[in-house]
Amino acid sequence: MKSKKFFVSSLVLIFSLSLNLRATDDVRLLRFPDINNDLITFVYAGDIWTVNSKGGEARRLTSHKGLELFPKISPDGKWIAFSGEYSGSRQIFVIPSAGGVPRQPTWYNSVGVMPPRGGWDNVVLDWTPDSKYLLFSDRTLNLRLIEISSGKITDVDRGTGSELRSYSFSPDSRWIEYSKEGSNDKTAIWVYDISSGKKTQITDGSYTDDNPQFSTCGNYIFFESNRDYNLSFSSYEFDYLYNDATRIYALALTPKSPGIFKDKNAAEPVSENKTAAASPATGKDKKAKTSTPDTISAGKKEIKTEIDFNKINNRITALPGEAGNYRLIGAIESGLIFTSKGKLMKFSLTDEKNEEILDNVMTASLSADRKMVIYRSGGDYGIIKITPGQKAGAGKLGLNGLEMKIDPHKEWDQIYVDAWRIFRDYFYVSNIHGVNWPEMRIRYNAMLPYVSHRADLDYILNEIVAEANAGHTYVDWGDFETVKRIDNGLLGAELTADDAAGRYRISKIYNGENWNPDRRSPLTEQGVDVKEGDYIISINGKNLTTDSNPYMLLENSTENPVEITVSSTPSSENQRTNIIKPLKSEQELRYFNWVNERRAMVDKLSGGRIGYIHVPNTSTAGNKELFHGMYTYYDKEALIIDDRYNGGGFIPDRMADLLDRNTLVYWHRNGLLPSKAPGIAHDGPKVMLVNGYSASGGDAFPYFFKKMGLGKLIGTRTWGGLIGISGNARLVDGGNISVPQFGIFDQDEGWVIEGIGVYPDIEVVDRPEQLAKGIDPCIEIAVEVLLQELKEKPVKKITVPAPPDRSKWRE
Repeated sequence: MKSKKFFVSSLVLIFSLSLNLRATDDVRLLRFPDINNDLITFVYAGDIWTVNSKGGEARRLTSHKGLELFPKISPDGKWIAFSGEYSGSRQIFVIPSAGGVPRQPTWYNSVGVMPPRGGWDNVVLDWTPDSKYLLFSDRTLNLRLIEISSGKITDVDRGTGSELRSYSFSPDSRWIEYSKEGSNDKTAIWVYDISSGKKTQITDGSYTDDNPQFSTCGNYIFFESNRDYNLSFSSYEFDYLYNDATRIYALALTPKSPGIFKDKNAAEPVSENKTAAASPATGKDKKAKTSTPDTISAGKKEIKTEIDFNKINNRITALPGEAGNYRLIGAIESGLIFTSKGKLMKFSLTDEKNEEILDNVMTASLSADRKMVIYRSGGDYGIIKITPGQKAGAGKLGLNGLEMKIDPHKEWDQIYVDAWRIFRDYFYVSNIHGVNWPEMRIRYNAMLPYVSHRADLDYILNEIVAEANAGHTYVDWGDFETVKRIDNGLLGAELTADDAAGRYRISKIYNGENWNPDRRSPLTEQGVDVKEGDYIISINGKNLTTDSNPYMLLENSTENPVEITVSSTPSSENQRTNIIKPLKSEQELRYFNWVNERRAMVDKLSGGRIGYIHVPNTSTAGNKELFHGMYTYYDKEALIIDDRYNGGGFIPDRMADLLDRNTLVYWHRNGLLPSKAPGIAHDGPKVMLVNGYSASGGDAFPYFFKKMGLGKLIGTRTWGGLIGISGNARLVDGGNISVPQFGIFDQDEGWVIEGIGVYPDIEVVDRPEQLAKGIDPCIEIAVEVLLQELKEKPVKKITVPAPPDRSKWRE
């Protein structure tokens, strides 16, 4: 294990308003920082720490071998709430901000039967402004409220499709507002009255309304909503979608709430006392005259938030600005802050305009007094005032010289229990495929005393998750040093050793798309004179013979100019010297050539009648290849869709829809060939090729293809892994264990694909010795099948009907 320095007993953070220390490169990054006035709390290496924002010595509040997360300082500064995992389940704890013994108000059994779950376990969300209540969400998707003085827990509401994580409190601590999904999957804004225990839906659920925030004056709710339908056309065909649909809206809570904006056209009222009207206003009066509702009520007078639910949707107002991609952070005096396109922004109700605070911001949160923002940019955190025009890196929160003494065996024990718990909590069905999960914890626990390296623990974790007999269960190593990779330059060619000549011969040069950086072929670029059959004489002036590895001369040469000298003979006669830029990877280039070889094979076997499209995955690259293939080859009589080696990605229902398009009508233009609608559609027969490496989304694609009746499947059974992952809790040392969180079922068939795969209609085995000879059995059978289908049912040739004669029409 690499030598590391961690906290021993204290940590000195040098702060001002600009925190200029550099974070370490250790995997245990600072996490979940929170700020209240001058107090900062954060998690580092699984423990809770506090430090004064003005600088000084950090204090370590917790030192349990378990894991602490999500610390939140109470608005009065007296308490810090956090989630702690000590015995196999996560609980809520509250500790004095000055230090002390944590108090635990929530309880679950450490082992045994647990409540059904669908989300994170006991996540601290925030305190009410009066510090009397703590809001949290539990494993059953409940949004819950703890009364700190009594420990009483009240259920606020329960999520259905997802956890209830968008919330805020009214300034007087009476109301909780949150967004919740309805039966149409649209989120609406709800409010919960803490005093009466009654919850009420505010927005009607016709749109996706999210992230509600009470204004500081208690007169409005700000929220983001997708209500704009900005139609955008495709550059390739007559197709369109709707993007940048979000705006920020304000909802007046009562009909008596002041207008959100001042009417610039409103006339000043005429005063009966002209002398008084002419009297000069004091500075305080001048400020009051130009104030917005927020600043008027943000003084010392007590705020009382009332809500009139009658016709409340009629009181929604859109804030100025174009529809786009927004994320509300919170309300501040006289406005609000939000993020958009990676920028932290401020909207001023007084000036009715947006101003940029800081660029390159991923997430941000407000301090309790709403005067500071703690933000994340890349791997760094920062704390800044809400002042527009700040430079990148402003207020960076850096940790320098971090030292913390750890006992690896105790940490590995904790990671083992946490990984076991995470898998239990996140698995897509509660029975974990019938496996006795508590028994698994006991069984593999016997191996822990023999763990001597973090990699040994990974081995055990791999074994225990394998007991679930499930796909997409991966273990990502945590805290141990790995060898730094040095990229070798590659030529985009195959070299063959000519032992008799003592030289390397270029036996094959891969063709590329030299305009595409990912598929560039260095030896075929403009001005490079290198041919197949040439011998490499030297690289960067160093003589190359078969006594040396040619790639040793290409170390650290990726994308850098390299001098390569070649000749048509092994001798140095007639040599040619070229400057090339080697590749970092040949993967895309070799893939491009593999596809083209099969396309040429199909073209030759079918006489040009059948098109070929390979789909490498169901993510970005696969969608691009499928669309490009359909865009280019839809005019072929038949199509082969090759799903072999498809590594998955997105759920491919949109991809299946593209294959399911049929021509609806044709459009005739005098003297021109007819066009059709939709423009990209294929009406002929199709087949899909599959094998054991058609995985995940590559399983779903042939399943959809077959279910939609698009054609036959040819090849071998697919991988059979279609319970998906979408991110879950990480381990204390930065490692990760992925847990399948959603599984596929069919209303008629029940659970499908997972552990079974999709069977072909025609089984064909691609034997390796045949593939090595350039023979592709699946391709050959696919061409035979499609040619037979075309023979039995030829594609109908389209002819334009005779021009209509309407001369005799009478109305």
